[in-house]
Amino acid sequence: MSPRFSLAGLLRVRRIQEDQAQGVLAARNARLRENDAVRERALRHLAGFGEPAMSLETLRAVAAARAAGAGMLGELQTRRAGLEAGAVEARTAHREARIRTRGIERLESSHDARARAEDLHAEQLRLDELGAARSANREEP
Repeated sequence: MSPRFSLAGLLRVRRIQEDQAQGVLAARNARLRENDAVRERALRHLAGFGEPAMSLETLRAVAAARAAGAGMLGELQTRRAGLEAGAVEARTAHREARIRTRGIERLESSHDARARAEDLHAEQLRLDELGAARSANREEP
């Protein structure tokens, strides 16, 4: 029987780290999409204030609403920049975790191939011994 892959524990840890990094990336991307959806709703809402106003009070209310909306859009844009930076950071962390995992996976694959080759070689030796023993038994008078 072939020896156990000595880095199996490390490979499990690396896969867990990769899964965690992927979860963080997914969460940050979801927050980014959510922020964009809020921004789009605000833009559609502000577009509704383009109608002509009838009175001074209505004009003031529209101006106040537009100013508040513009401020909110500015905050959303600032928040988006922060979320985008976080998503980039999470994407980089996930990529690095995946690279670390793949390195160990390659070692495991190489180990498995060597172990299979050793098992096959050992089996071939046993078969050769059996064949030689049979041949020796046939040759004996």
